[in-house]
Amino acid sequence: MKKMFKVLKNLSAGLTWKMFRALMSKPLLVIPTVWGTVESVIFSELNFAEAHGGQGVANAFRHAAWNLLIAKNCALFTSHEKAVDWAKFTTDLHEEYFPNEPFDHQMDLHNNHIGRSIYLELIQKNVKSKNEMIAFLKKKTTTAVGLEDEKEFQNYPHELVFLKSYRS
Repeated sequence: MKKMFKVLKNLSAGLTWKMFRALMSKPLLVIPTVWGTVESVIFSELNFAEAHGGQGVANAFRHAAWNLLIAKNCALFTSHEKAVDWAKFTTDLHEEYFPNEPFDHQMDLHNNHIGRSIYLELIQKNVKSKNEMIAFLKKKTTTAVGLEDEKEFQNYPHELVFLKSYRS
C-alpha cells in the first residue's frame, strides 16, 4: 500500500499545467483514470514477484494493464472508443512528461498500445469482467518477448515486450 501512495505522490508532483488542463477537460474521467492507475499497480504487485518499476515482464504487464484499466473504467462514462482514445491521450501525456531512456520509452508506448488493443479485442468478444480481462492479460505475459534492440519492435506488433537483459 505504501508503494501505491508513493507512485501517486510522484505522479501528482510532476503534473504540469498541460496535464491539469487535459484532466479538467474531461472531469468525469479523472477518477476512473486515477483508479485505473492505482489498479494497474495493485494487479502488477499481486501477479508478479519482480518489481513493476523495472524493465521486465511485470513492467510490460503494468503498462498494458494501466491502459486497459483506464479504458475499462472510463467506458462507464463514455463509449469504448472514446475511452480508448482517452487512455492513449493520458498515458502518452504521462510518457511525455515523465521521460525515460529512448528504448524504455518506446517499450512503454508499445505495451500501452497492447493494453488498449486487448481491451478493444475483449470488448468485441463481449468480455466485460475486469478480472477476466486481467487474467487474459496475465496469460499474454507468457508470450512476452525480451528485446535487445529498438529495431526488434516491428517484429512483435501484438506481443508485450521487455528488456531481454533485465534482471529483477
